[in-house]
Amino acid sequence: MDISIPFPKDLYDMIVIRSGGRLDPVALAVSQVEQFVDRNRHDPNFWTDEGLGAFADEEPEIAADYGDPDKGHLWNPLFLRNGTELRMQYKAKTAYARIVHDMVTSGEGAYGSVSQWVKHVADGTSRNAWLDVWVRRPGEKDFSPANSMR
Repeated sequence: MDISIPFPKDLYDMIVIRSGGRLDPVALAVSQVEQFVDRNRHDPNFWTDEGLGAFADEEPEIAADYGDPDKGHLWNPLFLRNGTELRMQYKAKTAYARIVHDMVTSGEGAYGSVSQWVKHVADGTSRNAWLDVWVRRPGEKDFSPANSMR
């Protein structure tokens, strides 16, 4: 179920105009709130004990192999928690990586940034990672385009 919240029209228009229509202001707002909740999901400065307890069963299962589920990799402005999966298609192949112990990790190795992984997948050619990468956070069913999440 969705609800409606007031969103300033001038801000909405600015996002649409500046992005040439590539960014959806609603998806952007939802992404920002989801990231806030993810980053602060255990912070008692924001949540009550009752509120924390109410959602304790919804904590995604993240294998210890991925690292601390409260940490991860900052792909500014997007925070990718440990266990987050990345997908990219280049030419006729699909490549996958995962955030493991704060690093972008694939079968070929570990990378210090998403852009480094993308460049590796694209055989050293320069690519816009925001347009090529899809992201699936722990506990999510589907991948989402990275560009719509920032």
